[in-house]
Amino acid sequence: MKNFCPFLKDDCRGNECMLFRNEECLFVTFLQNVSEEIPQTEGIMETIRFEQEQETDAPDWLETKTAEEIAEEILEFKKKTFPEEERLSIYTVTNFFWEEHGIEQFRMPSEIRLKMQQTVTLAQIMARKEQEKMKKERMEKENSELPSLVSRCVDWARTNGLKRLTVADVDAYILERNLDLLKETRRAIYAKANFELKSNR
Repeated sequence: MKNFCPFLKDDCRGNECMLFRNEECLFVTFLQNVSEEIPQTEGIMETIRFEQEQETDAPDWLETKTAEEIAEEILEFKKKTFPEEERLSIYTVTNFFWEEHGIEQFRMPSEIRLKMQQTVTLAQIMARKEQEKMKKERMEKENSELPSLVSRCVDWARTNGLKRLTVADVDAYILERNLDLLKETRRAIYAKANFELKSNR
């Protein structure tokens, strides 16, 4: 079993670690030196030695389920727990997910920690694909409504005595109508409405 490093919150990396010099850990050496001067630090050293030896068993479901299956559960957890927080990081959601299930990441065996890291990456990829799919569906819907949106925007411009629309004008129109549109749709309305206004002068 590898020693646990309380400073890096991971397995001790030995000579590969930036804290290692001349086969010794600078962090542990520092604490040992301090403990010689301050008796109260003996408890700290005991805690560190205990943490270095401590490693908990992974729950059965974390061992038996695939990374893909757990990633799907994380996305379901996000939808149920944070339905309104579309921009919430998958890393943040995953941390809540592990805590919800009583999982201490840095106490898991190394192979399970690797699986957990794979799970986070897969969840991020799945979330991105889902967002792209939803955006595509939304763009198709807004494209089908574009002629009507442009026509109403042109009428609004004429009512307000505008011969040409600025981007701010289009934003004002959309805000006034309380419309929730993609930026691509906003740009299309701006371009097409101005074309119609110019053509009908």
